[in-house]
Amino acid sequence: MHRFFVDLPVENIGQEIVLSQEESDHAAKVLRLKAGEEVQLLDGLNRYNAVLTDVSAQVTAKVTELCPSPEAPAKAVLFQGLPKADKLEMIVQKATELGAWEIWPVEMLRSVARADKGMKDARKRERFQRIAMEAAKQSGRAHVPQVSATATMKDALKRIQEEQFDLILVAWEEEHALPLSKAVGEYCQENGTPGKVLIVIGPEGGIDESEQQKLAELGARSVTLGPRILRTETAGLCALSVLWTALHEM
Repeated sequence: MHRFFVDLPVENIGQEIVLSQEESDHAAKVLRLKAGEEVQLLDGLNRYNAVLTDVSAQVTAKVTELCPSPEAPAKAVLFQGLPKADKLEMIVQKATELGAWEIWPVEMLRSVARADKGMKDARKRERFQRIAMEAAKQSGRAHVPQVSATATMKDALKRIQEEQFDLILVAWEEEHALPLSKAVGEYCQENGTPGKVLIVIGPEGGIDESEQQKLAELGARSVTLGPRILRTETAGLCALSVLWTALHEM
């Protein structure tokens, strides 16, 4: 079933929704859908079944049913050490499919890549956001993760303090005793399901010890993803999968 994002939250079943011009063009000109066909509408919070009532210059759909939410009970934010080349595009796409709530690219001490500035950064963010939207559509998510502007480590640490995470997990190659799954299980046993989780992944060069210490001062727990060293573009996806498995989402 084809899925379309709507600009405003759906208010009630039976409501007539007018798709944006971009989504209308995609439905009518690219997919060549017809009135009477069933589609799904995504409003950033929920997913709805709907039927197309008018397919012309501006496409209209009537909401017929609220679907079960595809979102996980915890909001998982991926703190991604800035990687080289186009790796971040793949990370954004796959992390969205796996249910990440937000993605924070962060320039860390061992990052080989450096953050772009000005218009170049704006164009990249626009592309990342487009990738996230398409991945959310493909995977049937109602929420499109926000891909933040690349931050310095100093700014990222400040943001962590402001966001107030229930659980902060740092995938650190020097940690060998505490698996990520066990850390999540221990938290759940003592506190129940966390509302907001931060997963910290280093760049190609890994996380510097000074950065790990600053994260620990904010309450982060260092965890291992196993005895094998994973590439940065693999580690975050692995961590999200382990998180959902520990929370019985997979």
